[in-house]
Amino acid sequence: MEVRTLQAEKLIREHMVVAMGAGLVPVPFGDWATTLAVQLNLVRKLAGLYGVPFFSGVAKGLIASLVGATSVRGAATLIKLLPGVGWVVGGLTASVLAAATTYAVGKVFQKHFEAGGTLQNFDVQAARKAYESAFREGQTLAQEANPRPTLDPYERLRKLHELYQAGVLSAEEYEKLKQSILSQL
Repeated sequence: MEVRTLQAEKLIREHMVVAMGAGLVPVPFGDWATTLAVQLNLVRKLAGLYGVPFFSGVAKGLIASLVGATSVRGAATLIKLLPGVGWVVGGLTASVLAAATTYAVGKVFQKHFEAGGTLQNFDVQAARKAYESAFREGQTLAQEANPRPTLDPYERLRKLHELYQAGVLSAEEYEKLKQSILSQL
């Protein structure tokens, strides 16, 4: 493996760890601002490593488009970001989500820069499939690094019902999430 590739891998892993910490920011959506800053720094360092001109505004827009278009899909996914809900339905914790998206951003830009690409010719649509694959890989790596005890399905159902009763979830969301938990029995 080329030295530059090894250096890129190291940068990605280091930023992934920092992003896991960013995911613990207690301010709602404050973790996203911090995670974006970590991802922006990662792309800046990868661009420098590959000799690609870096433009902060362009990179920020590309990262937001890539992550936003593939990681947040509809209200059911946003529900996972609410404190106390995501872990109940078995979703990603904010720290794992931050680490996985950072890993995926890094891998996609690494591949693009290795192929001679620049920020100006980065195609978000073309990168989505690679991003989604890298996201799943990053999710696995992050979960292995940050194991979290899971509640038994009956306890998860009880907590889910409490959230529904409190008005946090709509009837449709409640039923969909309930079916997801029941399918694991």
